[in-house]
Amino acid sequence: MTTKGDRPLWLKAWSILGVILLALVGCAGTTEGAPQAPSLPKLPQQVLLSASMRQEPVPGWTVTVDNLGLPAGTVVRPVGNIGDRGIFLGITDEDWWLLGIDVTSGERSFGPLQLGSAGDATDFNCYVNGPPRVLCVRQGPDPSAPSTAWVVDTSAGKLTYDGPTDLRVAMTQGHPRLEQVGDYAVAAVTGEGVHGVGARAEVTWFVPGDGILPTQFTRPGRDTAPSTLAVQGSGKVADVVFSVVDGQVVDPAVSHGVQLGRAVVYPGGFGYEFVPADDFTKDQVAFFDDTGSKLAEPSVHGKLDSGSVDIPMIAAERSRVVITLDGRRLLELPPSKPATSARLIGSWFYLAADPENRVWQQFDLDTGDAGKTCEGEGLGAYYLASDGEVAVALGDRSPAQGVDLATCEVLWSIPGSAPNEAKEVWKVNTTLVQRTNDRLFSLVAP
Repeated sequence: MTTKGDRPLWLKAWSILGVILLALVGCAGTTEGAPQAPSLPKLPQQVLLSASMRQEPVPGWTVTVDNLGLPAGTVVRPVGNIGDRGIFLGITDEDWWLLGIDVTSGERSFGPLQLGSAGDATDFNCYVNGPPRVLCVRQGPDPSAPSTAWVVDTSAGKLTYDGPTDLRVAMTQGHPRLEQVGDYAVAAVTGEGVHGVGARAEVTWFVPGDGILPTQFTRPGRDTAPSTLAVQGSGKVADVVFSVVDGQVVDPAVSHGVQLGRAVVYPGGFGYEFVPADDFTKDQVAFFDDTGSKLAEPSVHGKLDSGSVDIPMIAAERSRVVITLDGRRLLELPPSKPATSARLIGSWFYLAADPENRVWQQFDLDTGDAGKTCEGEGLGAYYLASDGEVAVALGDRSPAQGVDLATCEVLWSIPGSAPNEAKEVWKVNTTLVQRTNDRLFSLVAP
């Protein structure tokens, strides 16, 4: 999102920055001694806002650029988080600064640490790379020249590396390009494979493959906790699933002679398409945990719908089945064209099949009932966060607005920016944070 108050020098660099999400929610138990109803299938852990968004939120803690020890005129935005420790970057015309803010209290947790001069940077980004480390890389205009890297230990609040790296932020022929997968940075080389990234911005482990990560790893605004697994094409029929922690390839436990195909990673495990050894005309899927142990092999024949990555969905000939990794069916929907996108919020499943991702049909996973159909960008490109009942999204003329998930009605809108004012709203872990010019503040229930 861009605003009038931003300096043009930084618009390109900031357009690629995103927020990494981590948190968990609990599961309900049963009453001892009472008759127990059948337990509902366990849904993936979700990172939902801790404050209710039913009413327009008001400022909670507030800090200014001066409070944070930054030069006057610094623009501050988040680049990631490690739990409630939000990682923020401050930018001026000359320099970059990295700092941490506890988003539950507004207290500074480290920094600001001066990273260095912007110079003639063409691309810049920061990545969480194995908490508590954060890696920032500046790429210059000469594709043959090394980039500059800074590595920060956010627990100690110290800069541990400042020097050259062969890593690139933007795709550059023959050089590894950085990607954020969960809490780790990886470096992909098209046609070769994927590397790990070490404490001195060097490549470490290597998994050969096509070096192309599916788009599921770049989708913004997901509420499910990220996996430590990733997938790439192998150059053969079967995809390769591997750990972004150490590069260990995860081999699924399947019967001899089975031909594996495409894989999709989900919170808590992954799914593989396959054809059985005795009948290569049948498309089937199987689900596995993070170690490769089989969890389920549903009887329904079909393929994985790649539009749904929060929770699996199988596209069969006569239905679409939303299913847990251990094989319990949550929804059975009529057949249709593949989902362009799907989203899990609380116990609601949202499905979009239109190319623009503007028409979202909702389904209650507790009952299987269909709910309202919401139209607009609020559950697609404009989506920011949710408390499980109200979605917070960008508005056409508002930095954020609240949308009732049950009715699709807009409950409130934060006024847009006035002349010479810049407003932005972000989700950092389970907290909503707003910037207005040189002030940062949390947004909480009134």
